[in-house]
Amino acid sequence: MERAEWLKKMRTQAEALYDHLAPAYWVSSGLYANTTHRQFIEKFLGRLETQSFLLDAACGAGRYDEMLIEAGHRVLGVDQSARMLARAREYFPLERFPELHYMKVGLQEMEFEAEFDGAICMDAFEHVSPEDWPGILARFQKALKPGGLLYVTVESADWDEVRKAYERAKALGLPMVFGEVVDDLDASYAQVTRLDAPTIYGKQADLAVYHYYPSSEQVRRWFNDAGLVIEDEGAGDGYAHLLARKQA
Repeated sequence: MERAEWLKKMRTQAEALYDHLAPAYWVSSGLYANTTHRQFIEKFLGRLETQSFLLDAACGAGRYDEMLIEAGHRVLGVDQSARMLARAREYFPLERFPELHYMKVGLQEMEFEAEFDGAICMDAFEHVSPEDWPGILARFQKALKPGGLLYVTVESADWDEVRKAYERAKALGLPMVFGEVVDDLDASYAQVTRLDAPTIYGKQADLAVYHYYPSSEQVRRWFNDAGLVIEDEGAGDGYAHLLARKQA
């Protein structure tokens, strides 16, 4: 299988997996500890003007949207999983949360232009291929107003395990590059999708979806090339946390 075709399969499987997991959200899956995430959302919110318009990209079931609207902002959440968006709307019905809207669109298909004062993309970039990173960051840059703020999390890698996974996957003949962890993906995907969603927990499901871990140096180059200046960063809860601003 050619790499482009294989990456398309990875993305299709990821969408199908999250559709399958959606009923378990707010029940058993996805609710891992996230103290650092919330601390950085507070930093993010503290640097916005009042009543800003925010983009929650790859929002899933809208885990962080309540924090954004409670701070007095309007929010558009986008995701490629229709069932995750439906789960979000169950939790945040429009009649109770008129300032919160949802739209089915993937990170790779965003076509916003200077619409948002700020954007977040949390716990999603680990599922983005190296080919798609630059284009997605460019789409964020385009979506933000001049001076707009972007908060992104990047999953921390166990580089010893990444190297072992690379060796295992290459032995299987998979068309992957270093940093991708996919050697056990198909078997895990088949196992997880046979289970009822409410019985599925994070680690088990995590093995069933594509992961890519770029180096921190590469991430910085991609941000810089997209015209996004990193102005604050930290680490915690298994992620690097980056606050970046669009150059005016």
